[in-house]
Order: sequence, then C-alpha cells, then structure tokens
Amino acid sequence: MTTKKRVNPRKTAGRLVIDTFKNANAFSEKTAQPVEICKDLPLSSTVIAYTITNMMEDDIFIKTEDNRFYFSQENWAKFEKRFNRIYWILLGIPIALTILFLVIDALL
Repeated sequence: MTTKKRVNPRKTAGRLVIDTFKNANAFSEKTAQPVEICKDLPLSSTVIAYTITNMMEDDIFIKTEDNRFYFSQENWAKFEKRFNRIYWILLGIPIALTILFLVIDALL
C-alpha cells in the first residue's frame, strides 16, 4: 500500500518546488528534471514558472541546455545565509535604535 504525502498548506511556493526537485534527486546536470515534475503541485503554472525564474537569478535552480532543471544545495545554503543575515540586521536596527533613544531619554 502506497501512501501519498499530504501537501502542507502553509508551505510556500518556493518550498514546494524545491521539495519536488529534492524528492526527484535533481541535484546535478546529469539528474536534472523537466519542469513538468511540478505539475501535481497545488500551484498554477504561472506561479511555478515565476518561482523557478526567481530562484534561477540566485542560481538555486540551474537550467541545462536541454531545458531541464536541477537544484543547487550549495547555492541554496548561500542564499539562506544571506537572507538570515539581512533578517537579523533588519530586526536588530529597530532594537538598537530603541535602546539608543531610551538611553538618550534617560540622560536628558
């Protein structure tokens, strides 16, 4: 008896597409897959195309000469690291400014 994985409705389009390529072991040019492997995702073809195109800009998905794609775990890790750094900077700036204003207010 085969069990079909349920799709988590909270997953983003990016995560759904990435997981699809990961499950297909599309990690190199040799194991690259056509975009049609995403046809069963609960996403429109426009959203899938938009997602893959955006991720191609950061080389997370790499297109082969024969129009297949594979997922670069190395580039994904770089992207996550950069994203997390930006996230913490954006979170830290308001906190630092709040502390600065409280200190200045206490001194005046």
